[in-house]
Amino acid sequence: MKFPTTAEDLKEEFFKSVDMMDKVGDLRIRQLIQILPKVEGQVIIEGIIRIFENEERTDSVYTDQKYVGRILKSLNPKTKDTLDSIMNRVLKNWNKSVEELPFWLKDNYGVENLEKAFDEIEKRDLSSLESDKLQTMKWWLKKNSKDRL
Repeated sequence: MKFPTTAEDLKEEFFKSVDMMDKVGDLRIRQLIQILPKVEGQVIIEGIIRIFENEERTDSVYTDQKYVGRILKSLNPKTKDTLDSIMNRVLKNWNKSVEELPFWLKDNYGVENLEKAFDEIEKRDLSSLESDKLQTMKWWLKKNSKDRL
């Protein structure tokens, strides 16, 4: 496995790992999780976002996002990227079954900021797909919290 020094390296190593699951199971994903703490945080964040926004691997989008969600849950990487910029990039392609993304957003930005961002996003001209996904994010977070959302 190549040590990822850029977001593109991380994305490529991740996709190789998912593509090899039929041969080695989740071994490479677990190995990737072990080496990622040595990688710069912003490289991890950008690589993860690129995986969530990727629309080219339609046959494996759920599997890709499920395992990148495991990385989010395991490492809980921090970012200074704006919540708005991340949501603009991931909302359209996010698989609603991958709960780790909304929970990571909550951990990274806090409930109050997330509520404000969701309110602002709802005011936009969203597609029905994006609107549905936004409602699902709110549902995931409300289901597991006493907070409003």
